[in-house]
Amino acid sequence: MERILPYSLRYEVEYDKKDLLEFSQKIESIPGVEILSMGKSLEVIKDLGNAKMVCDRYNLDKVVGTHAIGHARMATESGVDIKSAHPFWGYPFSDVSVVHNGQLTNYWNNRRALENKGMRFMSECDSELIAVYIAQRMREGATLEEGMKESLSGLDGVFTYFVATKDSLGMAKDTMAAKPLVLYESDDLVAMGSEEIAIRSILPQEIDTYDPFDGEVKVWQI
Repeated sequence: MERILPYSLRYEVEYDKKDLLEFSQKIESIPGVEILSMGKSLEVIKDLGNAKMVCDRYNLDKVVGTHAIGHARMATESGVDIKSAHPFWGYPFSDVSVVHNGQLTNYWNNRRALENKGMRFMSECDSELIAVYIAQRMREGATLEEGMKESLSGLDGVFTYFVATKDSLGMAKDTMAAKPLVLYESDDLVAMGSEEIAIRSILPQEIDTYDPFDGEVKVWQI
């Protein structure tokens, strides 16, 4: 039987500078090498296939942590390849990752503006713009919540997205609220999904869920 090798490998390195841009560029100057994520706390897994295939390939059921986001995506406009798979990392800022449901209409204008500031894009998927947008705001000193609130006016289109950082989990819903989001929140657990059945699959007991309002941003500290 053919053995399927993981697409990515994990390396641990020491680097004493705060900004990872120069370091990232040095690594990716090596032919055939690209970075899927870089940081002290978050790890991004990107691959093709259904959720079970990806889980089995990378042993995700054995990962221990405090929070996670994921997205089983149906490609409608961008490429069917690993670079276009969710989650997206906000290159070159560490420990920012995003999954997104929706469509952005001012992608190219925002992308060019961010590239002029030294940010980099790994794909042409509009969802990646959100990760890079938030990362740039945080790179300039904004908090995660501030960056997410700015995105409601800075990004144009319909979108609901989740953000994970090293110590925070956040959600944002655009002012038209066209994309679904169901949220469960208790004193020790937050669970979100596009449909309630996703939450019910892991929380079979009786729970109360709700739909966040249009233009709503929420951030939880881990």
